[in-house]
Amino acid sequence: MLKKTQLCGIVIALIASSSVWAADQTITLKDGRQVVLHDNFTWQYKAQTNNSATSPTLKTTTATAIPVIATSAVAIPIISALKGVEIELGTTKAIQQLSDSGMDVLLTAAHYENGTLIIPTMMTNQSSKSVVNVTMKVRLSNNDGQTIATDEFTVWRSINRMPNTYFRPKTQHQGKPITFDVPKAERYFIDAEITDVDMR
Repeated sequence: MLKKTQLCGIVIALIASSSVWAADQTITLKDGRQVVLHDNFTWQYKAQTNNSATSPTLKTTTATAIPVIATSAVAIPIISALKGVEIELGTTKAIQQLSDSGMDVLLTAAHYENGTLIIPTMMTNQSSKSVVNVTMKVRLSNNDGQTIATDEFTVWRSINRMPNTYFRPKTQHQGKPITFDVPKAERYFIDAEITDVDMR
């Protein structure tokens, strides 16, 4: 391998032999490699163009662009909301229990009468205050997950300024039923939430 001192000697010899250093010059070394001498007194190996097995070559890497993956114009599919809690007619099992602000609302077994789905409610006041109003928002879906009815229901309402009608702490009462006038089906799905609990 050619040492740097030998290269420096070649550079000095070329400078001395030339009266004017006009531009870059290329010289060939004994092993076949070519060196480019620059006019600013620096040098570098010249990239080899032949692919001979005997002559050393400068390894180069080719930068290949990352292929662009074509995207279709189809939007990301929307994930359907959950159907809700199943209501199966003919069973005695309670449907769902909801709680908010110390008020528990139990949706008991549903039944169908004269074109109306009826869901009775049973309520427990676990708080330390009297309750005068409980409101719920309820959405009813069919077996395919399509909304067939939605409404707000006041399942408990006391008479204002009549304390004997208030829902006292640590007591239970039957609330007003949730009703929907919908076609009869073997099963429905309900999505319910307590939206307001008014206390005194």
